[in-house]
Amino acid sequence: MAKVWKRGMALALGLCLGAVSLGGCSKKAAQAAPIYTMNGEAVDADLTNFLFRYQQSEFDTTYGQMFSQYYGGGNVWEMDLTGTGTAYGETFKSQFGSFLEHLLMAEAHADDYGVTLTEDEKSAISEAADAFLAANSEDVLKSMNATKEIVERALTLYTIQSHVQDGMSADVDTEVSDEEAAQRKVSYIEYVPSTEAEEPETESELMAETEADAENTAADAAEALMTEAETAVQEAVQTEASDKTGSAETEDAAQAGSPETEEDTELEIVIEEESETEDPAMAAAREKYLAMAEAELEMLKSSGMDFAQAQTEASEGVTGVYASSLTFGADDPYTDAAIIEATEGLADNTLVDHIVEANGNYYILHVDLALDREATDKEKESIVESRKNQKISEIYTEWEKDTDWTVDAAALAAVTYDRVYTAAPQLDLDDIIRSTEAETAGEGEAAGAAQTEAE
Repeated sequence: MAKVWKRGMALALGLCLGAVSLGGCSKKAAQAAPIYTMNGEAVDADLTNFLFRYQQSEFDTTYGQMFSQYYGGGNVWEMDLTGTGTAYGETFKSQFGSFLEHLLMAEAHADDYGVTLTEDEKSAISEAADAFLAANSEDVLKSMNATKEIVERALTLYTIQSHVQDGMSADVDTEVSDEEAAQRKVSYIEYVPSTEAEEPETESELMAETEADAENTAADAAEALMTEAETAVQEAVQTEASDKTGSAETEDAAQAGSPETEEDTELEIVIEEESETEDPAMAAAREKYLAMAEAELEMLKSSGMDFAQAQTEASEGVTGVYASSLTFGADDPYTDAAIIEATEGLADNTLVDHIVEANGNYYILHVDLALDREATDKEKESIVESRKNQKISEIYTEWEKDTDWTVDAAALAAVTYDRVYTAAPQLDLDDIIRSTEAETAGEGEAAGAAQTEAE
């Protein structure tokens, strides 16, 4: 998905314009009154509908079926995907309003950054619009109010915003030290205690599930539809809301001040005792697997065997023993703190001298690279991008203070999700823009060389 314009925005609608098929109702899009007004001027209703429906198609294509299957079917727009008690369709509308406001504010401030479109960009936009119109059926185009004028207008706004946001973040510090971005590579042998009635779960599986959950919650669904910065903000808001809820419940209980009855106390004791009692079979399994891990570690210490070889020999054909590797930083949210702490400050090719317990499993850890150069450089790029997103977000917030943005709540409430779109991207305007910029730069260099030669 193209990222030519989305940085710092609440939603990401890529410039991959392709065929969009329409399922469900195919009625003509309602010619409703404008939903949004900016500084007293109504935002074109057809443009609004096109942008909204195209973003809907991006979500339907990327996440709709996945979420529907995950939640056992149903209309994902009516589901509370973010855990806030609000249907995702309403969350999406709110985010769309912010996206549209920022898109138009970027255009309004284009002169501040000397942004104008080149003839090559205008030509690319026209070609992209033609391709989109040719790739879609009349029913789809009608449902999206998609005329060439509207599609060109949308692509023009995206392109202008891309350049404006480049200007907004131009003075961001792009220097990132190795220390700040440091990523280490660690190999491990994992021992997962399990009984015959229970399937073991490896660290790799746990991390994969954690990362998948992070990407497949609505917070991250609004994250490949949302920038990295916006995703972090939304997750933080949800965490804060959860913390406040917990604090409020604790405070209410304290204010109530009712003394515990003897029955309450006895109940708490029973619950604690039950939670502390481990199944005998699992206790035996834990003892067995810990002994296996300790024996393997002692063998490694005394033999100096290559760790990769030890991984193969220890895990091959052995139930509950797994081998893999991880790359992470000191503040990685997906790696257990015990693993991060145990490998902190160790040099390349160092065996951790003790068994590490994490996620209920046992680990033999080996630091392959104290500083994984490739991963660290990628993390630097991520940090710089995060800084830029933060700066862009701050500037939008300042612009919002001077912008009169109003929403017709009744008109917005009338927007429904009675269609299902699926998209097959065919054309990426981002690539076209980059190619025209490269051509322009090349022409400039050639002209400079010719001038030098003439002199």
